[in-house]
Amino acid sequence: MIGAGLAGMAAAARLAKARHQVTLVEQTDQLGGAWAATELDGRTVDSAPPIFAFPAPWRDLFRKSGRALEAEFARSGDELVPAGPARHLFADGTDFVLPIGRGDQHAAITEHFGAGPADRWRQLVDRFGEVWQALRPLGVEAELTDRSQLSKSVRSALYAQQSLADLARQLDHPVLSRIVLDLGSRSGSDPDRTPAFVAVQLYLDRTFGRWTAGSSTTMINSLGRRLQLRRVEVRTGVRATKINFTDGRVHGVSTDQGTIAAEAVVATCDPFQLYDQLLPGDVGRGERRRLHRLRPARAPQVSLQWRSAATGEQEPTETIHHRDDGGPRIDYTRPIGDAVLQISHDYGAAEPDPRAGLAWRGFRSWLNRPPVTSGVPGLFTAGPFSRGGNGPSQQVLSGALAAYGCQRQIAPDRPLEPR
Repeated sequence: MIGAGLAGMAAAARLAKARHQVTLVEQTDQLGGAWAATELDGRTVDSAPPIFAFPAPWRDLFRKSGRALEAEFARSGDELVPAGPARHLFADGTDFVLPIGRGDQHAAITEHFGAGPADRWRQLVDRFGEVWQALRPLGVEAELTDRSQLSKSVRSALYAQQSLADLARQLDHPVLSRIVLDLGSRSGSDPDRTPAFVAVQLYLDRTFGRWTAGSSTTMINSLGRRLQLRRVEVRTGVRATKINFTDGRVHGVSTDQGTIAAEAVVATCDPFQLYDQLLPGDVGRGERRRLHRLRPARAPQVSLQWRSAATGEQEPTETIHHRDDGGPRIDYTRPIGDAVLQISHDYGAAEPDPRAGLAWRGFRSWLNRPPVTSGVPGLFTAGPFSRGGNGPSQQVLSGALAAYGCQRQIAPDRPLEPR
């Protein structure tokens, strides 16, 4: 296992639960990747959003690797609880809170902007229920492997000819359209080149709610304990230098501290590093060629600071500052003891970073992303660059798909059960 981000830890936990000997190597000294902990004024913190949607992949991961998520949290005094809605601020001074429920959203939009915009918004988000059903077997809960899965009817269901910018124009409202456009910026991509189906996030938020565990370190620490329980050998501060092959099949990994024998490798590192540095030039040529048609997603500029907690300030919050031009700035607050950690993710100052995933270049770029089950026997990939998307829950799911694929190749007589 190369890389101890969300996908790597998720795959390791599942494979270890299936009684495989798993070694996880991470070049930094921390687990968690972008969610890893750091120190700020003597306190342990992280820069990950404290609020997320779509908790089912997390629950599935913990349940299928040994202990339910709620039970795991109870052991450490933590709890996964519903989070409040996001507050949206706009350049013209508009201040709007978008509720979570379907009826509440319609009522709030009607009150602020009128019945017409409210109806168009509800119709748009309702349509994405069908989009979600079409997406689930296409890299989210099962692997997207080739163009045969993207039939004419599937492409129609996914609005393959439309971008987020097209959806925004259909809404024809300065506030609601901007919310849709900024989904592209938040995925690290240009809204004009981001497929319309990425707006399925609006449906996931409305359907599954928004959740918080107080801190992403709660999730990472819980996963770390799960890896210990499953006896995963975790080696931090170890850099993979080459994936080794015998007769065209993976047989191990070379690192800066020695060689590790392996029947299979799950690589969750930067995909350009994987295909350009870790693999021999004659291996994975087609996948390498398709990858190089893409560019890294843009990662936001992140800043952290402490302030004193106000009276009654006990829950994490999310405030999205939308701009007329350029990506939004998202400010999160996370109360910790008698202080509040303020986390700012500024997509207006975003820079390309392969650790953030891959930028969209239209619907057709989907299959240029690395497949979970590669064309190289014994090699699997997972992470924010996967075909399921770069959200935290999608990364966890990519790790699950990599574990299923790995199990099918090395132990086909006892397959892991997919979600």
